[in-house]
Amino acid sequence: MKPNEGEVPQYYVEGSHPPIVSEELFDHVQCELARRKGVRYMASAGCFSGHIFCGECGSVYGAKVWHSNSKYRKTIWRCNGKYEKADKPCSTPHFYEERLKEMFVTVMNKRLSDRTAIIAAYKEVIATLTDNTVLESEAETLQGECDIVLELMRKMVQENARAAQDQTDYQRRYSTLVERFEKAKTRLDEVAETIRRRNSKRMELEKFVQVMKKRDGLLTEFDDELWYAVVDRMVVKSDTEVVYVFKNGSEVP
Repeated sequence: MKPNEGEVPQYYVEGSHPPIVSEELFDHVQCELARRKGVRYMASAGCFSGHIFCGECGSVYGAKVWHSNSKYRKTIWRCNGKYEKADKPCSTPHFYEERLKEMFVTVMNKRLSDRTAIIAAYKEVIATLTDNTVLESEAETLQGECDIVLELMRKMVQENARAAQDQTDYQRRYSTLVERFEKAKTRLDEVAETIRRRNSKRMELEKFVQVMKKRDGLLTEFDDELWYAVVDRMVVKSDTEVVYVFKNGSEVP
C-alpha cells in the first residue's frame, strides 16, 4: 500500500499508548500555560509572581528589591510597565511584600467566616462543571464523522491511483470531502478545548474546597498554599482599590 504523503489528512489517535500523567492533569497544565502566554513580563519570584496585575495598563507586577545591601532591605511589588510611557507613568502604587500578605489574610478571613456556605456553593459549581455528558456525546459524533470522511478520502485516493479519472471532477469531489472533514475537525477541537477548560477549572475548585475544609479557624498569618489554591489574580486599580479575582470567577474588593 502506498504510504500517506499528505494526500489524506493525518491526525493523532488518542489512547494508543498509556499516558505518563493523567489526562486531567495534562489538560490542567495546558490551560495554565495558555493563561501565562498572555501575561507580560512574568518571572518566577515567589507566590505573587504572575498573579498581580496593574488595572491601568494590564502589565503584571514584578518584584523589586530596595536597599539590597543594607539592613533596610525590602521587597516591593510594582507594575513592570509603569515607566514604559515616559510622559505618563502608571499611577498604580507599589506594595511591600508584607503588605500584600496582610491584605490577603484580611480578605480571606472575610471568606472563611462563612466557610460552610462557600463550600456548599462551590460544590454546586463543581457538579455543573463535571457534567460534560452533552459535550462528550457531541465529540463522539464529530469523531465518527471525521473517521468516515477520512475513509472516503482514502478510498478515493486509491481509486484514482488504480484507474484513470476525470481529474477536474476528482479534485472537486476530493475538495468537498476535505471541506467536510475540516468543518467537523474544527468543531471537534472546539468541543475538546471546552471540555479541557472545564475539567481544569473543576480541579482548581476541588483543590479550593479541600483547602477550605482543612481550615478550622481564621488565618493568623499568610498561607501561600491557600493563596495558590484560591486566587486567580489580584488587580490593582489605585491606592484605595484592589480587587481579588478568585478561581471560581468571584471578585472580592
